Amino acid sequence: MPTRSSVLLAWCVLSIPFAAVYGQRNIALRPGQTVRVWLADGQRFEGRLVAVDSSPLVLRFAGSHPVVALTAINSLWVRRHSAGRGALIGGILVGGFTFGVTSWACSVIAEGSGCHDWGPVTLIALGGGSVGALLGAGVGGLFPRWKRVEPQRVTISFGVGSRGLQAGARIHF
Repeated sequence: MPTRSSVLLAWCVLSIPFAAVYGQRNIALRPGQTVRVWLADGQRFEGRLVAVDSSPLVLRFAGSHPVVALTAINSLWVRRHSAGRGALIGGILVGGFTFGVTSWACSVIAEGSGCHDWGPVTLIALGGGSVGALLGAGVGGLFPRWKRVEPQRVTISFGVGSRGLQAGARIHF
């Protein structure tokens, strides 16, 4: 028979993946990403990244600014989505609401002697939290956000991938 401590333990275990999402320390630049670039001379543009070249260290874009040296960049912003944040908020709100309603219903059914069936209450609340997380991720994925990265700390990596030799850049912030 699960108790309130098992509910707390289940909540802690389920929140670990969300902590990993918000604990990320670096952003990898990949072809196809949309970035905003502020150049040292004051110009600003937004474009889709085509490639990262290492000799010399430049970013290649489609459009009006095809090649930009990293030394000419004042600030760089990568377009992200808010699906992780939406999932966290939706899971907490719907899971908490579901837990409150089911525990109240359990107490009403027990006719004043207190709820003794915490197992089904916990399962229903976890199910509600999961549905809320899915809905929140869907809504959060609709809203873009921009994440600033500092271009001074760049790691270039080369490797063999499924399409041959590939290069990538990781910018630490």
